[in-house]
Amino acid sequence: MQVGDLVTLSSAGKKNKGNVAVIGLLGVITKIKEHTYPYEIRWWNAPRGDCPNGLLSMKRYEIKKL
Repeated sequence: MQVGDLVTLSSAGKKNKGNVAVIGLLGVITKIKEHTYPYEIRWWNAPRGDCPNGLLSMKRYEIKKL
C-alpha cells in the first residue's frame, strides 16, 4: 500500500472495537511512518469526537484496498 490509496476496513479491522467510528467509511492513506500504527488514514464523514480531523492511524491488517 502507498500514500493516496483508497481503503476501507478489513474484516479484522471491523472486529477491533477501536475502529467502530469508521466502519463502512472510505479513507485515503495520507502518510506512512515508522511507528506501531504506520498507516495514517483520513476518513470521510468520520465523527469528529472519535477521529480528530478525520485522521486515524492503523496497522496494515486493519485495512484493505478498494
